[in-house]
Amino acid sequence: MVARSPAMSGYIRNQATSAGLVNLVVNPAIDWLTSRHKPPQPVWGLDGLVVNFVITSLVLSTLVGAFAAWGLRREARAGRLSVPEAPQRGWLAGLALGTGAATVTVAAMWLLHSIGVTTLSLLSLMLFKAVYSGVLGFLVAHSVIARWVS
Repeated sequence: MVARSPAMSGYIRNQATSAGLVNLVVNPAIDWLTSRHKPPQPVWGLDGLVVNFVITSLVLSTLVGAFAAWGLRREARAGRLSVPEAPQRGWLAGLALGTGAATVTVAAMWLLHSIGVTTLSLLSLMLFKAVYSGVLGFLVAHSVIARWVS
């Protein structure tokens, strides 16, 4: 394995951190805007946490993957980064990672439900979503970019 240059390591770290921070703020804000007048959300059901987090996993990961690949191509074309192969389908890598995250989320929600958690208040949902979205955004951006530079 070839060692990454400091510039590439910094780029990956900055992009992944930016993706994580944006999602840490945006996703809970979306939940607040769409759910602020609703009662606590159930874990299961059409308007439940499972559906909410599965959709978040798939959409967030696909978009972050697409933007991460686009940014890497842009930097490579401008000559600021040396990339052996320009990524073409970052969205697909993001979707694959999102599918894995959605699967883990369903299992986690099943575990929560099995220990007696049946609903979450809006504040709890927003806090949980902030952490989840921030971490997922960071991991997807890091994985998609690192895939083409290592």
